[in-house]
Amino acid sequence: MKIYLTAFFRKRFFLKTSFLILLIFLWLWRLNCFAQNIESICKPEISHFTRQIYNANYQNWGIARHPKTRFIYFANSRGLLEFDGSTWRVFELPQKQIVRSVAIDSLGQIYTGGLGEFGCWKPNLAGVLSYQSFVPLIHDKGFRREAVWNILPTEKGIIFQSFALLFIYRNNTVRKLELPGNILFMHNVKNRLFVGVIDKGLFELKNDRFELIKGSEFLGKESVNIILPTRTDDILVGTSKSIYRFNGKNFLPFNAETNLFVQQNQLNKGICLNNGNYAFGTILNGVIITSQSGEILMHLNTKNGLQNNTVLALTEDASGDLWVGMDKGIDLIALSSPIKFYTDFDGHIGTVYDAAIEGRIYLGTNQGVFSSVLNAGNASFQLIPKTQGQVWNLEVIDGQLLCGHNNGTFLIQGTNASQISNVTGGWVIKKLAHHPELLLQGTYTHLCVYRKGKNGSWELAHKVENFSSSVRQWEEDEKGDIWVNNAPNGLSRLKLSPDTKKVLKKEDFIGSQLKGSSVNLNKIRNQIVVTTSNGLMIFDPSQQKFILSAEFRQQIGTEIRKVFSFSQKETLAIRKDGGLCVIQAEGKTKEIPIKRNQWVDDYENIRKIDEQNFVLCTENGFAVLPGKRIFSLTETKDGNPFIRSISVEDNPDLDRIFYENRVFPELFFEHNQNSLTISFSTTNYTNQVKYSFWLENSTKNWSPYSAATHKEFNSLSPGKYIFHLKSNLSNEETQLEFEILPPWYWNFWSKVFYIFLIGCLGYTSYRFHLRRLLIQKVRMQRKLEKRMRRQEELSQKEIMQLRNERLEQDIVRKSEELANSTMTLIKKNELLLNIRQEVNKLPHESIGRLNNIGSYKQILHLIESNISTEQDLQIFETNFNQVHEEFLKKLITNYPNLTPSDLKLAAYLRMNLSTKEIAQLFNITNRSVELKRYRLRKKLDLDTEVNLGEFMMKY
Repeated sequence: MKIYLTAFFRKRFFLKTSFLILLIFLWLWRLNCFAQNIESICKPEISHFTRQIYNANYQNWGIARHPKTRFIYFANSRGLLEFDGSTWRVFELPQKQIVRSVAIDSLGQIYTGGLGEFGCWKPNLAGVLSYQSFVPLIHDKGFRREAVWNILPTEKGIIFQSFALLFIYRNNTVRKLELPGNILFMHNVKNRLFVGVIDKGLFELKNDRFELIKGSEFLGKESVNIILPTRTDDILVGTSKSIYRFNGKNFLPFNAETNLFVQQNQLNKGICLNNGNYAFGTILNGVIITSQSGEILMHLNTKNGLQNNTVLALTEDASGDLWVGMDKGIDLIALSSPIKFYTDFDGHIGTVYDAAIEGRIYLGTNQGVFSSVLNAGNASFQLIPKTQGQVWNLEVIDGQLLCGHNNGTFLIQGTNASQISNVTGGWVIKKLAHHPELLLQGTYTHLCVYRKGKNGSWELAHKVENFSSSVRQWEEDEKGDIWVNNAPNGLSRLKLSPDTKKVLKKEDFIGSQLKGSSVNLNKIRNQIVVTTSNGLMIFDPSQQKFILSAEFRQQIGTEIRKVFSFSQKETLAIRKDGGLCVIQAEGKTKEIPIKRNQWVDDYENIRKIDEQNFVLCTENGFAVLPGKRIFSLTETKDGNPFIRSISVEDNPDLDRIFYENRVFPELFFEHNQNSLTISFSTTNYTNQVKYSFWLENSTKNWSPYSAATHKEFNSLSPGKYIFHLKSNLSNEETQLEFEILPPWYWNFWSKVFYIFLIGCLGYTSYRFHLRRLLIQKVRMQRKLEKRMRRQEELSQKEIMQLRNERLEQDIVRKSEELANSTMTLIKKNELLLNIRQEVNKLPHESIGRLNNIGSYKQILHLIESNISTEQDLQIFETNFNQVHEEFLKKLITNYPNLTPSDLKLAAYLRMNLSTKEIAQLFNITNRSVELKRYRLRKKLDLDTEVNLGEFMMKY
């Protein structure tokens, strides 16, 4: 019995374990199946280039990729068409022929062919492609009537061919190969050259001879359009009706499904992709992508994205994306992009606001809830009854799909919907972390709480009291408080009662930065965050307010519209310009290539639908992002920025175009060519590339990232500049150096001349200054000397004046003395004369009384001897000469015949003496004096009218 029970329990344990393992396996299989199927119903992004965009004709007959620059070239009906990632350029043939073919060899030499034309393109000194025709090397006269439809770079040389002629160009010589008949296209496969000959079969070129491949005669009845390699030694041979696998002996059908498609739609072009798959272009039904075995993986036509169904050319670029040249336009299929799109071209489902997977795929749109079974390569979405109208939210919780609707909340099971709440506007519904048995929903008017009913389904339990507001977003913090976004009125923090039936406390945060429709609430790394117009803000518990986050600002900047955090390592952010980026664990951001104009404005939404994939809701469908590839994005070489050209404003002749990113010529521009435009690009053709730049010696900081592919610089000053450029897809920087030359009057030699001239002028000025100083010094010295002389003259004059005054005083004194002495002399003489007269009278009267006559005579003699003695006259003359020296000299000079007696008379007259006084001085009579006066007048030759006394006084 014991053994039996033990075996029973062992068996039961084994069954339970096996069942559990089976459930886990089924769950994993289900997830993998969903992940695979949801991606399989999506298509790669297709970029359209119309003739209005590339400015050429509709038809594009051939496509080639440059191995060095990675530019794409097209054989367009207008000419050679070039695309560098941002700019399209057209180069026409000399006779403006249609370019039917284009090929580029391993060295980067571009070859084109047209009607009666074959040649190559090389950049000239300005970087513009110029054409060199090889027609003069071709001596076949029939070539002029043939169009070159195919060009093949091979080891033998460049093979170019029409449908009737084939030539090989090598070392600047052209030789013709004889064909076994009319052909369509030659093909180079694994260094083997094959050509389909009409009505004969498949031939291989060996030693310049064409050899028929046995068993290929049936291909002569079909047009061989493609020959492709395989991963084995086999080759694929495709005609307009079927594709065959040739193993060297037999031609076997490639794949029944693919052959049926080819037969119905006429195969025209095909290429082998780098991943081993094949791309086939048809005349009637677009492009198919097949596996190596021929299974159709993808079909693209005008119904699901292509511009045109007629495919004329195919090529794969360096990123693994497929370029399609069509009868009408050019398309780029982003095969390399991890993102796939489901697009509602017919507008059947409307604008998608949310998505979910629960056995089926569900889309919540502005028209209702649509669902579809996930079938590989196909999805047919049907409206679920009762859900017509605006859907805001789809949420799978505990295996149940809840729908937040304009009319309330629905529980969706399969393709049926039942309403579980009539509270309008179910914005968002999630589990409460502190009450995992409850759900909290934000609606137009209330917060609603749900719990599971007896049947295990979610049911409305109650509305939260003491709160009435529209809640589009809410988050729960570590304390269990509920943060709600009351946009556009701000944020609120709610403290719920333990039974969640009412709000116990409400705290509003209504700062200017927290208001508006741009404010979005989220929770990142257990932090409550909001996006604002100024950047990402986090709630700081210590300050009890929202602050700008320096960490997030450094990681993702300020241009963030919305953030979606799914785990510690999975955070996506939508920029204000519509770009999508990944915030990696180390804080770096990486751009995700997605169209920026497909978001639903103000209702952008990203959902993680399973462990592998994310869904982006768009205006006309959705996109699927594989998480493993998105969060491990690395830099691509295609993201390196490329400086394409530099042009001068209003002077296109000076434009310079560059084909090598690291080898730039020396660039010099004249001083009047200082308004420049620099164009740039990348050859990452599928990503949304943005650029940042700065011009050394002109600007100081890097510019904000922008999608602009050119930058204008106006009125640059003469000098050397370095233009720095980088893109958001790569950290590599590209630099371009150029110089604005100064005008001729400000170049090196002119500066040398100016320095010399300034030196000379300075030296001359210095010398002139020294001379001026010397002149000023001399002038000052002269002025000083003059002043000193003048001062001296003044002094001398003053001295002379003083001397003259003194002399005058002396003269006056002498004159007074002379006058006094003269008067004294006169008085003396007069006295003595009087005495003599009186004495003379004495003898007559008293002569008798005098006893001694000798005494009488002695007295007379004494009187006579004292009257005007010679000594008195000498004294008088001496004094007169001192007073009137100049008068006597002048008189003697002018009248040399004057006698001393005349001079003495003249002196007496000058002294204004009277005749009597003169007579006394001369001791003569008055009559004698008159006689002397008469004689003197005669000697002076004076007129009788002239007064002799006045004349002497004035002389």
